[in-house]
Amino acid sequence: MAPKKEVKEKQVKGDEAEEMVLSYMKETNRPFANADVSANLKNKVPKAAAVKVLATLAEKGQLSVKPYGKQLIYLYNQSLLDVLDPGDLASLDKEIKGTKDELEEKRKELKILQTTLSSKEALPKTKDLAKEIERVQADNDITLKALALFRSTSDGEAAINPLSAEETKQIDKDFNKWRKEWTDRRKIYKELLGMLTDGGQIDHVPAFEEQLDISHDDDEAVDVEKGEFVAFPTPVRQIIKRPVAATKTTNGDTSGSTDEGGKKKKAKKA
Repeated sequence: MAPKKEVKEKQVKGDEAEEMVLSYMKETNRPFANADVSANLKNKVPKAAAVKVLATLAEKGQLSVKPYGKQLIYLYNQSLLDVLDPGDLASLDKEIKGTKDELEEKRKELKILQTTLSSKEALPKTKDLAKEIERVQADNDITLKALALFRSTSDGEAAINPLSAEETKQIDKDFNKWRKEWTDRRKIYKELLGMLTDGGQIDHVPAFEEQLDISHDDDEAVDVEKGEFVAFPTPVRQIIKRPVAATKTTNGDTSGSTDEGGKKKKAKKA
């Protein structure tokens, strides 16, 4: 298909061109050069005609003109603009304030509605309710089955008695003790292995460990060790400030200082 031809705007001249340019300059109320006016009006007023029209309007006092470099800048005469009296300005300010307050209230309502919408969208849909009920019931059955061992039986005693707080505390204490023992021994082994390797007594570590039937932790044990249940808590280092022995000075010279044994040392003379 042949490209569509651009439809040219109908050009105006004379008084109609003056009215169009003047209306545009008043409506925008911004400074423009003659080329800008012609381009913004989509060439309805040609550039050559715009030069004459702007100059004519400036002579009539409807536009103000100011040279800027090699071109002239035109602006609608600000003295011809309608000026509101103080009463109208106060009324407009009051209306603007009321509109701003109303806008703020609408924003608060919008925020509440958005929060409500998000909470409702998070809920399961009607078509998925049956599956959701089945899932909750299955979880409930598992929980009840796990709790059944702790509930009273026909003879009045539970199959499993929960541990007391003292027993739980003792278990944690024993666990921490043997965990530390395990990590200390592993550290000693690694240090000893490194010394033997550096000293040349061991050439090939895997062969050495295979000969002595030494096996490392499997992947499952490594994952458990890295978990939050087994990992050691990060120690908090405390900064201990050591007291500094006070010394007497006279005229900038040190008269004496105290050594570790509490004896005074004589200051060296300069």
